Amino acid sequence: MRRQRVTTRAQQGGDGPSTSGRGATAPDGATDPNVGAGLKAVWYGAETFGKLVSLTRGQQQPQQPQQAAAGGKVMSREEILASIRADYDQQYFVRGVGDMAAYAPDCVFADPFVSFSGTSRFKQNVSNLGGLMSDIKLDVYDWQEGDNTLTTRWRFSCLLDLPWRPRLAAAGGTTHVIDPARGLVVRHEERWEVEPEKVVAQLFTPAAKVPSNAWETFLLSASAGDVQGMWLVLNPLFLKAAAALLAASFAVSLVNGGEGLLPGPAALAVQVALGGCVVVEVLKFAQGMQGGETGTGGRF
Repeated sequence: MRRQRVTTRAQQGGDGPSTSGRGATAPDGATDPNVGAGLKAVWYGAETFGKLVSLTRGQQQPQQPQQAAAGGKVMSREEILASIRADYDQQYFVRGVGDMAAYAPDCVFADPFVSFSGTSRFKQNVSNLGGLMSDIKLDVYDWQEGDNTLTTRWRFSCLLDLPWRPRLAAAGGTTHVIDPARGLVVRHEERWEVEPEKVVAQLFTPAAKVPSNAWETFLLSASAGDVQGMWLVLNPLFLKAAAALLAASFAVSLVNGGEGLLPGPAALAVQVALGGCVVVEVLKFAQGMQGGETGTGGRF
């Protein structure tokens, strides 16, 4: 069962955006210069993955509100702030379910990874990935209203519905820049109080301390630098692959009446690898029978 919690504690005051927090984007829209191409690739990969998940689950993509799409009536400052508060109450930047009626269709969204324009794209991304989240906790603990800005600070955590069940947790803030002439938010800038690399690392670290499946075992071993544990998880896969390759090669040799799929040296190498994998599995079984440690909790 999914659980979620939102806590909002508003404090008014201040004239502009907070400068606290790490990973802030530059005023011109450039992302954090410390974020390399690899981390940006992770962001775009997550965006693509979210779209694929949406297609497989048959999720309906969020639609742009009529008011913002049509550039409707100019909203007052009070109406904009009330609309943003309602979006936070619905965890808009986590689940993508808020109306976001106060945002311009071409609003710029920036975070430590990338910067792009388009409220529809933002809603689609967070909606796609939000469908993978459970046990969501969002605490908005600071709310600073300026003349044409709103700056919030928040803490967030959730479990991701991936096979290894990682827990994602971060703290940061968001600055909402209002264009009074348009009566809409034209810039949404996130700042994180944790290095983006650490957030990405969380994606590959199971939340469970005791692994319950091969995914969790492998990734826990990888995060601990346990090469033996990683190999013990991968060994059955190599065993099956080697056995299948030798079987296919033998079948080809029977059909052709000569050499099989693999040439002699290659076939010998695969046979040696298969033998090694079998030995490892026997040792794992023996240690499991004796209650010994295998690096995998006796599961794999």
